[in-house]
Amino acid sequence: MQKTYLSLDIGKSQTQAWLFARRDGSWALQGTASVPTAIDGDASNFLLSIQEALKEIELHHNVRLLNDHGQLADLKHLEGAPAAVGLSLSAGKPIRAALIGLSEAYSIAPLRRLVGLFNCEVALEVNLQENLNSTEQLERLVSSEIELYLISGGTNGGAQKELKAAIENLRLVYHLIPRTVRPQIIFCGNQELAEYARDEIEAGLDMHIASNIQTALGAEDPSVVWKAMLAAFERLRLQQIPGLADAVNELHAKVIPSDFSAGRMVRFLETSNNSGKGVLLLRFDADTVSVISGHNQRLSGINFAQKVDEAIVRKARSFSHQVADPTRFATYIYNRALFPDYTAATLEDLCFEQALATARVCEALNALQQIDPEFDYNASLGLLNACEPIILSGSERRLAAPHQGLMVALNSILPRGITTFLQDRDQLLTALGSIAPYEPLLPVQVMDKDGFVNLATVITVDAPASVGQTVLQIEVDEGADMSRQTHRIKMGELKRIETIAKGTTNVYLAPEVESDVGMGMPGLGGWVNATDSKVGVVIDARGRPLSLPAGEIERAESLHNWLWEVGG
Repeated sequence: MQKTYLSLDIGKSQTQAWLFARRDGSWALQGTASVPTAIDGDASNFLLSIQEALKEIELHHNVRLLNDHGQLADLKHLEGAPAAVGLSLSAGKPIRAALIGLSEAYSIAPLRRLVGLFNCEVALEVNLQENLNSTEQLERLVSSEIELYLISGGTNGGAQKELKAAIENLRLVYHLIPRTVRPQIIFCGNQELAEYARDEIEAGLDMHIASNIQTALGAEDPSVVWKAMLAAFERLRLQQIPGLADAVNELHAKVIPSDFSAGRMVRFLETSNNSGKGVLLLRFDADTVSVISGHNQRLSGINFAQKVDEAIVRKARSFSHQVADPTRFATYIYNRALFPDYTAATLEDLCFEQALATARVCEALNALQQIDPEFDYNASLGLLNACEPIILSGSERRLAAPHQGLMVALNSILPRGITTFLQDRDQLLTALGSIAPYEPLLPVQVMDKDGFVNLATVITVDAPASVGQTVLQIEVDEGADMSRQTHRIKMGELKRIETIAKGTTNVYLAPEVESDVGMGMPGLGGWVNATDSKVGVVIDARGRPLSLPAGEIERAESLHNWLWEVGG
């Protein structure tokens, strides 16, 4: 019996399973399955959705996942079962977190960046420098229905008085307030107070001690708190989701957040990237967008749920490539918020959906910029850090044609330089991140063989030119049997070049003196070698900020023309 590994992701709307096995001497994706997630009601509904996904895998592949009655059973007692199971989760409401620290810049801000990958909603922030008395502080801690408390602050050997007072208040909160779900507490501050915090609060397994997230004054390392965060996340979700504990016991798996799982792979791709560029992942769900960024060996992310209001409706409408009645457009957006799993049924619905997706990504990128200034995103100028690659993932992207998904990303991210856009069609990054600790070679080999669909190679022209002026000339070499093509690219233009199937398309860039195409300095050009992709090579000379007409009709026409240019 061949050795296999299984990965499960329990998403907000879909539960997915991936089976990995050796093929031709290396690890490869063997099969996938997807069924609707059920976390409401009793444990039987939740377990049934997992069993249905595993039954589909078991039916088509030589692996044992269920007992003779088609139910979850102890995998260690099933002959032919996977060697290990990775289990990730994004289902359930965000965890309500309280951030407690000695200062805004050195304590609370690092905690905001920390919780971004753990499906948390920051419901309360307590800055201990605000000189709240103990009673006022306690009232704030009690009134917010917090599920996860994080305490940070101070370099090792530094101030202790304020932190001790907060620790004493947390003891009262933990012991005196009756709760069905016990809150989790993480201490990641001044290490001289770590044991004091453990002994004072007396929270047992609900207390998690980590190294100081503030490694030195002005320096932080969130990775030292990841182990504690994962333990707290798992303990909370096991209490909150009926049936999850049974699944964990039978599968012998650890529960980790889906974004953290995908973030592991983003971090790996960035650290192994020889170009020195960052890696960016967008994960689309029905009602959220996750942005996960790896740059300069730093991982940050956010799971952003956009609140629907007049501002987001106006923003989304500005990205519509059809002129739409304002009332009809707003009605669609508000109904979409009520029914997030709705599938666009008409061309107009699809247009509205893509416009909303573009606005959602813009807001998610802005939200990550707010908590992580080093992300370097500007709402007008776009992403200022160069990335290679940019990866699009999530169930929502399956509903869009390749060129439509690419345009959503281009119009929101506004990337710089030369970038490869990839589609994580099977959401493998999430699957691989949860299985990586068991078989580190597996993710590397799977990504090399089955990993991504190549969407496009995008070349952005940054030039101080007026619309209509030539900013770049290109020469396209498709091989010895084909004549070379030349094109003159003008400011404000979006140009698509088809790539050769199962071959390499070579594009020579000859920018104008002040045009920067990502070769290191303005005016410098050279060859770009593009492998076959769904859309091809896209030259984006539309400018930064994106140059859109003020009039609604003209703006919609420009957006429609750009969409038509990249694929219709």
